[in-house]
Amino acid sequence: MRVDKMIGNAKLDTRRNIKRNAKKGALVINGDIVKDTSTQVDPNMDEVYYLGQYVEYFENIYIMMNKPQGVLSATMDEDETVIDLLDDFYQVLDLSIAGRLDKDTTGLLLLSTDGKFVHTITSPNSNIEKTYEVGTRDPINPSFIEEFKNGVEIKEEDYIARPAKLEIIDDKKAIVKVSEGKFHLVKRLFSNLGNEVVSLKRIAIGDLKLDPFLQEGSYRELHDQELALFIN
Repeated sequence: MRVDKMIGNAKLDTRRNIKRNAKKGALVINGDIVKDTSTQVDPNMDEVYYLGQYVEYFENIYIMMNKPQGVLSATMDEDETVIDLLDDFYQVLDLSIAGRLDKDTTGLLLLSTDGKFVHTITSPNSNIEKTYEVGTRDPINPSFIEEFKNGVEIKEEDYIARPAKLEIIDDKKAIVKVSEGKFHLVKRLFSNLGNEVVSLKRIAIGDLKLDPFLQEGSYRELHDQELALFIN
């Protein structure tokens, strides 16, 4: 890989600064000063120092978390965030959240150092369905199935939501699948039809399902076959 990409992945500097500083002798590969930042290196074999600091290479990180209630989907805040639930090793990485969940919503949350991966998950153009278990205040009217399918009018923003899928499991329980990430979307789909969501849990993103063995607040890195669902 290019040495500037290796340094960039380690979050030591921007590509522009790396190029500028390399011309001043700040880049050393296997003991030799190198001024060309496009130089190819093997991260597992070559020793790279930048501004006197050893460059430790690691692959991008992809984390699945079972988010608990009451924790913010944010990387920094005065209140407790999902980052605070991670071990020290992960906390110092430049992680982004791929599809935030409300403070009182639980379930599947993805975090990664890979910006392209995060964009793929969050972009409406990807048309990736997010699946939720929903509990409601009142019994769910079967007519909601067709309403969701046709696109519910979100009156407070004067727009029609994308078609969504509703499967009624019990009087007050349902599975909902949406393909857009509007703020409080699932709650607003119900509230605009006269019902209220009292519990909400994301159980899948696309074909990736929440690991049933992950307790709330627990996390693990994605397996290769899970990552392959989004990255070819």
